[in-house]
Amino acid sequence: MAEQIEQYMRTLKLGGLAKNWRSVQYISTEQYLTELLKIELHEREVNRINRMVKTAGFRVMKTLDDFVWNSSIELPHDLTREYMTELSFLQPKENLIFMGAVGTGKTHLATAIALKACQEGRRVRFFTAAELANILLERNTKGTLNNFLNTLKKVELIVIDEIGFVPLHKDAAELLFQVISDCYERKSLIITSNLEFSQWNTVFGDNRLTAALVDRLIHHSHIIIFSGESYRLTQSMNRRRTKKGV
Repeated sequence: MAEQIEQYMRTLKLGGLAKNWRSVQYISTEQYLTELLKIELHEREVNRINRMVKTAGFRVMKTLDDFVWNSSIELPHDLTREYMTELSFLQPKENLIFMGAVGTGKTHLATAIALKACQEGRRVRFFTAAELANILLERNTKGTLNNFLNTLKKVELIVIDEIGFVPLHKDAAELLFQVISDCYERKSLIITSNLEFSQWNTVFGDNRLTAALVDRLIHHSHIIIFSGESYRLTQSMNRRRTKKGV
């Protein structure tokens, strides 16, 4: 009988109940049914968040618990760590721009904040600048660009990582400008870059387009500077020193 009950539950797509119904103690009909429904609702919420995390497209999973704050991370006077990590910037549609040398923690923090947003049930997409540029070019060639842009309109936070690593094709630069312009005052962005704004024309290849893009981007933004040595390089050097000392 128990196996048949579980089969009925799976047929009705009640996966949470199928796994956990045996563990619920029966005290009264109302209590028992309430506990069963809570189990199923919790399971569905967990599955929904897992789907959102998968859809976001994170390259690696990074959490805020793993992030090391240090004195080389310079916050503007009107910004606190809590304002970022508690996702307070999302409601007013503000942006976070992380600038600094390679390996200083920009991508880690961007990923961790975006992952927390997913875990709170917010729609997120994560791209490198080169990846997003290639998607936009491909979609434009196939005639499905508007469909892709419409999916981005449903997103609350977009992360564009590594602006500055690869110069963009003229068409790709214009399409990326369109994405950022569409986000203006409609949703939040987290941007990471190893270049100062004055050098972004080397990426986008057009001074006027770059100026217009930066103007829109920084209007409602908090700019965080990551200075100091590469975290990965420091870790590598510490491992070498440890090895030599053994």
